[in-house]
Amino acid sequence: MWGRSIAIIAVAIVVALTGCRLPGMEGPVSRSLATSRQLCQQGVSAMEHQQWQRAEQLLQQAVRTCSADPDARRNYAEVLWNRGAQQEAVNHLEEAARLVPGDPTVEVRLAEMRLAMNQPDLAIRHSQRALELAPRLPAAWAMRGRILRANGQLREALAAYHRALGYGPSDRSIPLEIAELYGQLGEPQRALVTLQNLAETYSPGEEPQRVLYLEGLAYKALNRYEEAIESFAGANARLAPSLEALRQLAECQLALGRPQEAAAAAREALALDPQDQVSRDLLGRIEVAQRPQPPATR
Repeated sequence: MWGRSIAIIAVAIVVALTGCRLPGMEGPVSRSLATSRQLCQQGVSAMEHQQWQRAEQLLQQAVRTCSADPDARRNYAEVLWNRGAQQEAVNHLEEAARLVPGDPTVEVRLAEMRLAMNQPDLAIRHSQRALELAPRLPAAWAMRGRILRANGQLREALAAYHRALGYGPSDRSIPLEIAELYGQLGEPQRALVTLQNLAETYSPGEEPQRVLYLEGLAYKALNRYEEAIESFAGANARLAPSLEALRQLAECQLALGRPQEAAAAAREALALDPQDQVSRDLLGRIEVAQRPQPPATR
């Protein structure tokens, strides 16, 4: 209660100093806030078109025009993050959180940034704050799952992900992360079931590359190499071929005693990245398997 009161007082001081009027406050919108909103909209449009330098210029101007505009701060944080100015991005996002306290989505994003910066304690703090504000928010539970997973608490992470899925059953990103975690836990059958259920939510031929790749890994872990090959081949048919999927395809072909097909996949992987040592080593193993075996001596 005291924290919220202090935040409200701080916002009032900023408003008094800048002349901005925040959304939700009584009275007409000030000219500075109206200008800031216009600049912010233009900046967001530039972001959507991948015009990051222009977006940064517009959003920086929006913040300068009305420093109490939380939307300008929030979007400016995103362009700074994209540029790699991580701490500066966090500073602006935390300021947005102080200007309009009680937004769980901002807390989730702060947790995500802190985790990416290898600051798990701060990430946990923001994640917990998000759950206090919105106990049924799927993104908050998924974020908690990511933090626990990063800390090596895999079973606890799985429970958090399932809470997220329960509150947001239509969010396709959550079962994808659950499947990855099952793979990490050495439970490929559960990973496969999760991925098959997820794949059914897409039209045939529309499954994302990542879904097919993880499906291939699950089949491979179950020694179901033919099905794994089909999944990896499907993954490579989506958008651009994947280095990881080509490697796995070569491994499965080799496991089935098909060194020529395996070598073709390994060479395709090397064509994507000629410096990839994993693919080089794999091709070396395949070439050894292709050599005629000397007759057994009696």
